[in-house]
Amino acid sequence: MRRFKGFTLTELMVALAVIGILVAIVTPAIVRMRPNKNKMMVKKTFYTTEQIVSTLINDTRMYPDYHLACDLAAGAVDYECAWGFDYDGSVKHEGETYVGDDKFAGLFKSMLNVKANTADDEYVFTTNDGVTWDLTGTIGAWDPGHRDSVEDAGIGTILIDVNGSEDLGGEGPDCLQTASGCDADNFDRYRIEVLANGKMRINEDDTEAIKYASINTSIRDN
Repeated sequence: MRRFKGFTLTELMVALAVIGILVAIVTPAIVRMRPNKNKMMVKKTFYTTEQIVSTLINDTRMYPDYHLACDLAAGAVDYECAWGFDYDGSVKHEGETYVGDDKFAGLFKSMLNVKANTADDEYVFTTNDGVTWDLTGTIGAWDPGHRDSVEDAGIGTILIDVNGSEDLGGEGPDCLQTASGCDADNFDRYRIEVLANGKMRINEDDTEAIKYASINTSIRDN
């Protein structure tokens, strides 16, 4: 009768050691290949912001262009005319009236699917995709009239937490990459700066967010 010889304990240990080495080599590569959720959300939120800003600035009903906003007959001079987001005149959109310092913030918010607001500020809120938007940096950011160029109007800043603020049921660490305890690998917040003429850019200190967003979308310069 023919007998079959099995593996020895030594052979099994060698095989397990080889498998362990292969796992150690392959696992980091697999992790690097897996899509980073925060990275994808930076691209998504930048694209969303770009689309909303473009829609608003190109709608002359909401934001008349330079010539439509001028009233030279009333004695105004050229540089006193509104140009883009510094035009805070009243406009109706979907039954709501938007006017004044928070006109941009109100219109921008109306174009998102809002899930929850913070208790103390209606312009800090979370959307259905789990992103927290802070539009308080756009309120009063643009100074209507009395300037020589569009840059004089100031810059509105939108703060985005791509995985949601912990205060609204999101995840941590709730910080920019330059903040203490955060770095290029674990940040979840970044800032988009919006100029009065509708151009956008990511804050220069948010270098990783600039890289993430520039993969599939172009970041406009001012």
